[in-house]
Amino acid sequence: MYKKMIITMFILLGLLLICSPFLKGGIIAYLSKSQSESALTMEQLKRNNEKEAEFEFDSIEPPELVDAIKAGFNHDQKAVIGRITIKSVNLELPIVKGTTNENLLIGAATMRPDQKMGEGNYPLAGHHLKQKSLLFGPLENIKTGAQIVITDFKKDYIYSVTSKKIMSEMDADVIEETNEKEITLVTCDKAAETEGRLVVKGELVDSFGHTN
Repeated sequence: MYKKMIITMFILLGLLLICSPFLKGGIIAYLSKSQSESALTMEQLKRNNEKEAEFEFDSIEPPELVDAIKAGFNHDQKAVIGRITIKSVNLELPIVKGTTNENLLIGAATMRPDQKMGEGNYPLAGHHLKQKSLLFGPLENIKTGAQIVITDFKKDYIYSVTSKKIMSEMDADVIEETNEKEITLVTCDKAAETEGRLVVKGELVDSFGHTN
């Protein structure tokens, strides 16, 4: 009896290990999609923007299944301040305030406390996972000239991609403020622990407000 129970337990554990990447990917896909589609009132967005953000660069780690499960239970809309869309690579994610492990499981995370949409350099970080369609994985396929749209739901800001480079994680100056109106998207250069970073730059080409 006990032998059968032990064998069954090992079989279930084996199946869990095999399926864990798919379970993790499914949870992350749900989190980013649900946050993108959730209706946020202007008052909620105002509170989210005023909230003090955390920037935990040194503690960022590739997400495990347990991290995704925890985020599935604990996620909320308190960090969502906008949305990023890149139609050419089928990327649409919420923009969340602050670079934390929790935020990076939801969408594209802001990287400086002073950044403002449409002004200077607007850097965003995102995870690069083995399931290439998730989070910032699609940036591998982005081309120069592609259109990037970010919105705070009051105004859209349209950028055109000017460069795509692999850089060292030590090149932190790419997220610093600039006089030019640009966007900087940062992710790992591959779906593993790595010192390389894929950095996509774009220049602001247009903006327009939403009409009610």
